[in-house]
Amino acid sequence: MGIAGSIADSPLRGYLQNEFDRVVKSRARLLYLHQIQQLQPPQDVHLDLRHLATLWKLDRDHDGSVTFEELLEFAEFCNERRLFLGSLDFERKLRAQCVVDLWEVIRDEKGEEAFADWVVLLIAQGEHHQTFVASPHVPFMSGDAVMTLYELLKPCQIVSQIDQQGFLDLLQQIGENMNLMSLHSEELDDWVPVMVVHRWSRRLVSYYAGLFRLLGLEPPKTSIQDISDALGGLA
Repeated sequence: MGIAGSIADSPLRGYLQNEFDRVVKSRARLLYLHQIQQLQPPQDVHLDLRHLATLWKLDRDHDGSVTFEELLEFAEFCNERRLFLGSLDFERKLRAQCVVDLWEVIRDEKGEEAFADWVVLLIAQGEHHQTFVASPHVPFMSGDAVMTLYELLKPCQIVSQIDQQGFLDLLQQIGENMNLMSLHSEELDDWVPVMVVHRWSRRLVSYYAGLFRLLGLEPPKTSIQDISDALGGLA
């Protein structure tokens, strides 16, 4: 049903601290995406930590990493929502609530830009961008980061459209078409221009926002329950 009162004043704070300490790797005490996805919620709580809107809500300052304070704040949010929405089908209702909160950001171009900035930070997982002699003024991100983005897009059925290598090849082809790289440069075989990933992410979220409008799901006209039912797996 949820905890009456604050998570910070309950035994759950100790549980969250232990989970954070178990998975944290960086000296700066930050969790990056792969560590976030290793977190184990309490037994009676089910969270989808591969869901982009949920990750956006968890990462309060949208710098691509999560502090313990952000984890605790997210736990407080989940507890408040569970008390309000009830425990029945709570995981899907929580995802829908996170989608609503994200919608408030991405409904305009400034928000789309902010979301694309965040996706680049999220999938980089603290990895610095690289430059190469072949394209000296272009920052690149690794193929590993691109594969992380591919994994995040699996709920959007990307697997049925293109495989991992095809996705990497597609982004590199876009990079060549934008005169940011040459496909004939061997040193760039496993790298993609950051600008390409940013642009692709922005187009994705623009499509997502357009889907909301097409389905008539813009808050506050539509309830959390209706959004949850309409979007199904996407929510």
